[in-house]
Amino acid sequence: MISENITKQEFIVQVLERDLNNIYKAQRLIAQKNIYVECRALEVVHRKGKKIGVRSGALLASLENPDFLIRISGEKFIVSAAIVKQIRFIDMKKFGNRKIYNRQVWGILYNNALKDLRFNYGKALRDYVGAKLNEAFNQRIM
Repeated sequence: MISENITKQEFIVQVLERDLNNIYKAQRLIAQKNIYVECRALEVVHRKGKKIGVRSGALLASLENPDFLIRISGEKFIVSAAIVKQIRFIDMKKFGNRKIYNRQVWGILYNNALKDLRFNYGKALRDYVGAKLNEAFNQRIM
């Protein structure tokens, strides 16, 4: 028997993990190569201008090794992520707004995670149940 609550939690955790990894990947591309990831399809756009300078390497190190935790508390999901302080200030520069923090975090969460959580749970549940049924029938035949 499949518990709807457990499969819903699994689905939400999978979507959040996928999009948190996408956020870190998009931020890493901006910091390393001045490449931006835009739209729901996460299209790559090359941007002209200076690249973000490397001083201590803490920003790149934190983006290359994402450190986040997704906790489930009842029906709530809490996402904790370790970010370096200077990433917030890169967005605030007078010249050369890098759009590395707010645009990436809220853009990916709003355009991808929120829409998937609202509209794709039913499809994911159907696919999950179908896969489990196929698995059960294939084991029975063998």
